[in-house]
Amino acid sequence: MIVKFFQRSKEKGSAPVNYFLGKDKDREFARVLSGDPFVTEHLINATPYEHKYKSGVLSFTERADEISEANKFRIMREFEQTLFPGLEPDQYDILWIEHSDKDIDANNPVGRLELNFLIPCQELRSGKRLQPYYAGADKTRVNAWKNIINREIKTISGEPLTDPNAPSRKRKVHNYIGAINRPSPYDIKPKRAKSKDDLDTSSRDSLRESINQHMLAMLSASGRLDDQKAVVHELTTGLGLTLERIAPTSITISHRACKDINGKPQRVRLEGGIYRKDFDAKDFTSKAQSDYESTEVRRRLRDHSIHADTMAKKTEYHKEMYRDAVAPPALDIAVNPVIIEDTPQKSVETPPVTDKEREVRVARRSLFR
Repeated sequence: MIVKFFQRSKEKGSAPVNYFLGKDKDREFARVLSGDPFVTEHLINATPYEHKYKSGVLSFTERADEISEANKFRIMREFEQTLFPGLEPDQYDILWIEHSDKDIDANNPVGRLELNFLIPCQELRSGKRLQPYYAGADKTRVNAWKNIINREIKTISGEPLTDPNAPSRKRKVHNYIGAINRPSPYDIKPKRAKSKDDLDTSSRDSLRESINQHMLAMLSASGRLDDQKAVVHELTTGLGLTLERIAPTSITISHRACKDINGKPQRVRLEGGIYRKDFDAKDFTSKAQSDYESTEVRRRLRDHSIHADTMAKKTEYHKEMYRDAVAPPALDIAVNPVIIEDTPQKSVETPPVTDKEREVRVARRSLFR
């Protein structure tokens, strides 16, 4: 399971709700697990701040019917506690919607599980701004929680959840960005380009694939690619590409022969483990996986320690931020029990009738004769 927060946050409440549930609330393979879409939409519309909501998804490789309903709700509630430590449930609103439409085929009628969440950015008691997630302050805590959940939750068949941090799960390259039919990056056959002109420049996707094939072939050649600096050198010097941009998770290049309709070189973004800033060739060896598994106990203790420490700090922050947000007094409403046919009734003792009361009843009956 991975946690992803979406960027959009300034629209009316109908925009994210309609995305998650469909315009007519009839999106296939979508269902509300917790919360009220109508209430959440109107709370977002009533929020006076620039960023009106925060949304995201807990994405699983497991399918929706492989995780029990009890575990789904456990994950949801613990995620809420991780985002809002120190706050009571009535101080925030969150809508949970399940999607199960990813990777459906003839053999798998139920898709991968996605738990989508939508949160209005307003503390409900005070009306103050509420920031559910800020990467600089919250990423460490959320990542520690993610690791704990992936370790503790099991599928219905008893299998552990997929660990996205395992070296065996790292993609060396991410191919066909934006293409309709995306082949798996693991299906790419490494093929080293013989020369700078040996790249397929017929389209951006073709260029990207031929670059990835070359880089995978170079990676398999021991000592040729060790870090991002070596990757950039191979792209620019080895393949004659123009370096456009280096980002923490990608490298953008262009080729003089791959042009758009205006005759300008098209930019091609290369993504995957090879192109990351923290790329280390050692992470893609079999030894990396065995080393990772050998540190499981140490990683578990570290995650619990980080989670506990950061939860305490966030709790203090929330208590200080919303110290004036006092819960409203309980309503003094007398509630009478509702008697239904199946409700067992207590026997009621009838007080004895005195002689005086008997005389009054006899006198009353005589009036109607």
